Amino acid sequence: MFFYIAVLFLTTLINHSITTSPSPLTFRPSTDTALRHLAVDNLTGIVYVGAVNHIYQLDSNLTLEVDVGTGPVQDDKNCADFDSAGQLACKQLHLLPTDNYNQVTVFH
Repeated sequence: MFFYIAVLFLTTLINHSITTSPSPLTFRPSTDTALRHLAVDNLTGIVYVGAVNHIYQLDSNLTLEVDVGTGPVQDDKNCADFDSAGQLACKQLHLLPTDNYNQVTVFH
C-alpha cells in the first residue's frame, strides 16, 4: 500500500512540475529559409514574419496560422521593363528561378 501511495505521489508531483514549468515558445518554418523581418500586432498578439520566399502569420503562441509562398519566381534580373499588365517586356528573356527577399513586414 505504501508503495502505491508513493508512486501516486511522485506521479502527481512530476505531472505538476511538467505542467507548471514555463516552456519557451518556438516557431520552426517548414522550409530551410532565412527569417528577415518581424512585426507584432499588440492588440491581437498576431506575429507576422517575413522570410525568403515566405510570409508567415503566427498566433500569440507562435503557432503557424498562414504560410504564403512568395517565391522563387521566374525572373530575368537583367530585364526591368514591364508592360501594362505588369509582365516583363524585354525582347529576349533569360528566366531563372529567383528568390523573393522580403524587405519590409508591415500590417495595417
